[in-house]
Amino acid sequence: MFPSAPPFTGALRLARLSDVPRIGVVAASAFYHSSWFQYERPYYQKYPLDTLSSYRSSFRTAILDPNSIVLVIEATLDRNESSKVYDALADSYPAFEDQIPDDMLQKNRAVVSVAAYSLVTDSPRRGQFQPDDEHDHFPPDPPQHRDKDKTAADNMEKYLHPQEAEVFEGCLVIDMMVTHPAYWSKGHATTVTNWILDLARLDRSVLGVAGAPMGKVFFSGIGFEEVKTVEIPGYKAHPKPIYAWLARKNESMSTGGESSPTELTPITSQSEGSIPDSPELK
Repeated sequence: MFPSAPPFTGALRLARLSDVPRIGVVAASAFYHSSWFQYERPYYQKYPLDTLSSYRSSFRTAILDPNSIVLVIEATLDRNESSKVYDALADSYPAFEDQIPDDMLQKNRAVVSVAAYSLVTDSPRRGQFQPDDEHDHFPPDPPQHRDKDKTAADNMEKYLHPQEAEVFEGCLVIDMMVTHPAYWSKGHATTVTNWILDLARLDRSVLGVAGAPMGKVFFSGIGFEEVKTVEIPGYKAHPKPIYAWLARKNESMSTGGESSPTELTPITSQSEGSIPDSPELK
């Protein structure tokens, strides 16, 4: 018997395997606006389909991981949404029939926002948030990672991941939150943030997050306190360094009386490496 959890209200629900193709499109469209995207994927313009398959693989793994929670938000489909994404992706944008399940497409609905969280080690909630569909509904799409640079992955492994392991020990971790650019400023970040805050209050947990600059603005505004900022050095394909803001929020003594967070978009909180999609990334 699992502990009680916050309800899923409105358009918020657990991700399913059938959402994976669509989630790849949402993630690629949104993460493009993070400084970490261009650092980790310097060849994204040449290989946009590799970017999609990489995100799909990452999220399929996360959805099936009993120590993870992956949530999505549905909304009315904007059939002109490809006009809001970067050029390389727009030029190879998948047909809606190839990314959205038939039952949703018939209702003109689509996943527009996705969030992923990692449970505390040895959590009694392990396995509580598994999908309710058992099979993939689309053909396998193994990533080739030609959009990535191994030096970037090695740098993240060397400079960032050990710091994350230290700072987030014993924490419920916000791995990422992203919304497709065509659906920004609709309150979706607020919805998924409120849910995980409610879960942390129920469990009296400390929340952890590693933020790129946009994530820092959002999370510091809702009470996350900086532990440290980590510099990840540049390399040949991306000479400038990037920065990761590691922060925590202690909900162990919360009474639930805090005000709701405000919406900021896009939110790209965590390194792509925080959700596994290649041997080089944790």
